[in-house]
Amino acid sequence: MIQALTFLASYLIGAIPLGLIIARILSGVDIRRRGTGNIGAANVAEQAGRLPAALTALGVFLQGLLPPLLARHLGASDPTVVAAALGAVVGYGWPVFMNFRGGRALGVGTGAATAMAPWGFLVLVATYATGAILRQTSLGTISGFIFYTCFVFLTTEHIPLKAGALLLLILVASRRLEGVGKDIRESDSPPLRVFLLRLLFQRRP
Repeated sequence: MIQALTFLASYLIGAIPLGLIIARILSGVDIRRRGTGNIGAANVAEQAGRLPAALTALGVFLQGLLPPLLARHLGASDPTVVAAALGAVVGYGWPVFMNFRGGRALGVGTGAATAMAPWGFLVLVATYATGAILRQTSLGTISGFIFYTCFVFLTTEHIPLKAGALLLLILVASRRLEGVGKDIRESDSPPLRVFLLRLLFQRRP
């Protein structure tokens, strides 16, 4: 019951569409009707400017970080901390306030991952930076969560944290793969190629 309530509370926090709110307040822009329509920092940067994007990125990171961090500070068990982390990510990716159409969950996922395994933050940042240097940002972000999961599995014996890391990877991957079934049906390319292009590079046929 404690884990369920924690998950629900974190879900509601993660479901707050900060990108939409910040862009509208600072720039008067409804980013749902601009660019990709995504509520994340990338679309905010393109449609509303750097300051709204920076505030969005920080806010989304804190949406993922603070609920599990607060749970840990209050002495909650590992399963409860994981429930808080995953709840925030699910809330951001599938927000009830926006008809369950949310963002890609990279920022909130990074915050949640940091709260579950703080040293894993370095793994994520290093992989993100490598992807940026190689001009393969999409590949760098998904690789970051893959390496983070491996890091958690290698550095802890706590089953809830391992399960949390794996589920977090699945959630982030599932947001990237939204609509991939339609792409596979409409493309002449082999299904595996379409799947991998979307998962690793965010490319559609």
